[in-house]
Amino acid sequence: MKNLPVLCKLIFLFAFLSGSAVAPAQTSPLYNSLPVGKYAVGFKIFTITDSSRISKPEYNYLGEKYAGDRTKKITIHLWYPAVPNSGTSRITYGDYCYNGRLTSTGDTISAVEKDQQLLNSRGSVERWFGKTTDDAWGRLLKTPMLASINARPGNEKFPLLVGMLRTISTSVTNELLASNGYVVAMVIDDQSRLDYPELYLYEIPDMQFTISYLQKHEAIDAGNIGTFGFSGSGFTQVLFAMNDYRVKAVADIESGIYMDGLFQRFSGSNYYIPSKLQVPFLHIFSRDLSKEEKYIGDFENKTRSSKRYRLLLNQPKLHHWDSAAEGYSSCIILQNRGTEQANIKKSFEIESYYLLNFFNAELKSDAAAQKFMSVKPDLGERQPALWDISILEPVTPSPDYDEFEEIIAKKGIKAAVDIFNNTFKNDTSTNLRQGFMLNALGSKFLRGKQYEEAIAIFKLNIQLHPEDANLHDSLAEACEAAGDKAAMKQSSRRVIDILAKKDTLNDFEKGLKASAEKRLKAK
Repeated sequence: MKNLPVLCKLIFLFAFLSGSAVAPAQTSPLYNSLPVGKYAVGFKIFTITDSSRISKPEYNYLGEKYAGDRTKKITIHLWYPAVPNSGTSRITYGDYCYNGRLTSTGDTISAVEKDQQLLNSRGSVERWFGKTTDDAWGRLLKTPMLASINARPGNEKFPLLVGMLRTISTSVTNELLASNGYVVAMVIDDQSRLDYPELYLYEIPDMQFTISYLQKHEAIDAGNIGTFGFSGSGFTQVLFAMNDYRVKAVADIESGIYMDGLFQRFSGSNYYIPSKLQVPFLHIFSRDLSKEEKYIGDFENKTRSSKRYRLLLNQPKLHHWDSAAEGYSSCIILQNRGTEQANIKKSFEIESYYLLNFFNAELKSDAAAQKFMSVKPDLGERQPALWDISILEPVTPSPDYDEFEEIIAKKGIKAAVDIFNNTFKNDTSTNLRQGFMLNALGSKFLRGKQYEEAIAIFKLNIQLHPEDANLHDSLAEACEAAGDKAAMKQSSRRVIDILAKKDTLNDFEKGLKASAEKRLKAK
């Protein structure tokens, strides 16, 4: 029994890499090298109605009144931990090629349309990776996946991961995450005719409504919600995380959001507010394509309130779709990837391990996953040269208008100013950097006759904008109201001095000058 410790270590390593101490029997070659969890996986498609939104105009272009239902419909593909052997049938890879056309699990499409979708899928794969035989393609279409259709949900509540559907591309990833105890909801994009950034105006509300619906109708842990997406679908997820406080973690897979051309469309959205991204962010990209990330500085410097992980996959000449089920299945079933096939396959597996452990660390507070994310772990046969991971720690964000007002109320004006000054050194993105915002807050306290707070806020504003005559005028007004005539006159002199540097004054500035002169004459 002297080898028992070694045996224990091997058992522990297997459990760690598999994401579960007891992994279910695997009957699909697509999952033999992936960290499948302990849960059976269920799958269903359904459509919900958001009656608060109207999706069609009352009259069409020809002036004809629309007679049908105009409320917004949202179709969701849902993967979830399920009771084993409770589904109607196992889903296949081929099913994922066309089920994006369905509005419910029981929905059907014509044989002609189904064949066209399968043909389109094959055409894409062969365009990316080269020709395949009919026999190999047929085997891929028949390959069983993990999910069972309409399987009965388990009794536990699980974290929710939400995103925009890529019908095949994230199918393996979605099932993998569900097997590890996540509910994965992917929303169908029915606005594909639109370009960025207009598209976000539809997709983000769709996901927000989906979350609200699932909280009421599915076994969701509402306190732990994450979001992720592949390729262009990853764009929306990052913007979503910037604008919905329910999101606790975000990941994008091979989304060129920081690449030239794409970044301009991404950042052109009104949803793009980097300072509001204050949750952990995993950015997964191939090293070759990362050389085109001209705007990666936004990730490094403008999302500083977020803990950021950057995973670079180092295998040369990785195809964009190698981060998706299409590329992974081409290595395992089609086997048409040449001499680098083994490392291409391993790259997808590395990506999968990181995505799973990222969400386990952030949404489940799993200690093993937190350790995994903090160091470069041993991934067995996957040689360390295949990837690099870098971590950027977050900085404490500066308070915004509402937060600053709350800090004043709870901790007092001195503490609030100290907090602002200490955080503003590292984060200047707060809306209080705009002079009119602090001026409005100071005026609010002045109207409430809270002179100490008003004066301190106006002084802080002047610290940020020392040559703004209007701000000095506001301080003079507050000092006058507080009965401090000496300070009032000192501020009034600064108003005169600043305005004296100008060749001409507009009517507003003439009013400031007149007020300052009047205060200086006061006894």
